[in-house]
Amino acid sequence: MTLRTVSMTLASLLVAASSFAQPPPEPAAPLDLQPAADLIGPADQSNQARTDNRACDGCPARRVGRALWQTTAINVIYGLANLGRGQATARITPKSWWDNMEQGWVWDLDDFVVNQIGHPYQGSNYYNSGRANGLSFYESAAIAAFGSATWEYYGETNFPSLNDFINTTLGGIAIGEVLHRAAWLIRDPRSTGRGRLWRELGATVVDPVSGYNRFRTGDASRAADKPADLAPSSLGSVAAAGVLWRGTEERAVNSSGQPFVEVDVLYGDFETGRSRTPYDAFTMRLRLGGGGPVSEARIRGRLLGQPLTRGGLQFTVAQSYDFQDNDAYNFGAQSFEGIVGMTKRFSPTIALSFFGSGGLTVLGAINSLPADVEDVPEDEVDPDAPQGVSEGPRFYDYGPGSNFSGAVFLTRDRHIIAAFVYEGRQLFSLDGVRANHFLQHIRADLVSPLRGPLGIGVSGEYFSRHTYFQDAAATEREFWYPQFRAFLTWSFR
Repeated sequence: MTLRTVSMTLASLLVAASSFAQPPPEPAAPLDLQPAADLIGPADQSNQARTDNRACDGCPARRVGRALWQTTAINVIYGLANLGRGQATARITPKSWWDNMEQGWVWDLDDFVVNQIGHPYQGSNYYNSGRANGLSFYESAAIAAFGSATWEYYGETNFPSLNDFINTTLGGIAIGEVLHRAAWLIRDPRSTGRGRLWRELGATVVDPVSGYNRFRTGDASRAADKPADLAPSSLGSVAAAGVLWRGTEERAVNSSGQPFVEVDVLYGDFETGRSRTPYDAFTMRLRLGGGGPVSEARIRGRLLGQPLTRGGLQFTVAQSYDFQDNDAYNFGAQSFEGIVGMTKRFSPTIALSFFGSGGLTVLGAINSLPADVEDVPEDEVDPDAPQGVSEGPRFYDYGPGSNFSGAVFLTRDRHIIAAFVYEGRQLFSLDGVRANHFLQHIRADLVSPLRGPLGIGVSGEYFSRHTYFQDAAATEREFWYPQFRAFLTWSFR
């Protein structure tokens, strides 16, 4: 199953599918298509005052049935897109449905990027069909599980995949809530005219399902306040662009520089406060280039926050989504973790923050290492994969595990000027090459302000991997790789 092009057409296909995948729409205020400044204007007083089935005036109306119908419509859209591309697994029949129900869960053989990025994005569409219809975080999480399960059993002829169900559901929750909140950062429901229209269209690109619903119901032209729980207490981001050099076990730098762009987003205050609102604070990192189209993607969303002492000690429960593509390993995971941290202020502008965490990896994926690389035929070796990686029916392993980390950040005016991060992961392979994998990642950054939001920085990283095979006769395998970066930064607070 290939999903790379499907997401680009989702918004337009939703409109086409709505006619047969949804119940008849309720009467809604149409978009006022008037010239120039009147293109989107405030709705009439009766519409402004209407808050039926709404948690707040600016919230979408709560419609559980429609959320389920739209989730089913999304599955139909993905299926039609795959069928249009000539994908054999899209030729579903009642017999294929029955065969899937008889078979039960299996581990599938899809491409690594499809399973670790494509499926979580597909799950974000399911999740946001819940959020777009007024459902809460946890209710929408159930909608994501419903969409994932029905796709696995009825969306394609492949047997239902356990790894897809977990990645689509948990990854869809993480990515979906981030996209949902990002779309609300773009919208300004109190504005009018063309500016309002362009904001609504931009938000629709980020969160297609919510955007479609807003245009369909007239909320895109209705004056209302933003939902209070979707307004972050603070917002910051750092963009970095520069050059990355990777090394090997033999040489610290073994390649020419590769360009990269990295964006870090800090939504809300992750470090302090009592919170029971999921994702009212989250961190996100996305790195493009540096050896691959996407070399790193990660999300940490706070589910619960609780101060432990008056001195600033804070406990946080977070959900995590991870994707790594480097010369030491290819890794993806869905995790939960507990984080303990505190911040010590030396002045109104200078602060030092400490964090430690540990948690459970519900499902992780890592590229396979054969027990003896000399026994692998040359035609089964992936030339683009790290040394020793074999490519058979699926060239990566799946299993649960644990994760743990520690970090120290020195900040000035809430901008990081020095950072040290250690991350460790253990993964026990249940499907693939039977082994126990131990991964480590160390990163140190130094950033110096230049002028205003502009800064210059350097970073050193170390990746290591140790694989212990369950076959007692097999040889343990170990790889380590350094990585160096030089970059310019642009900070926003």
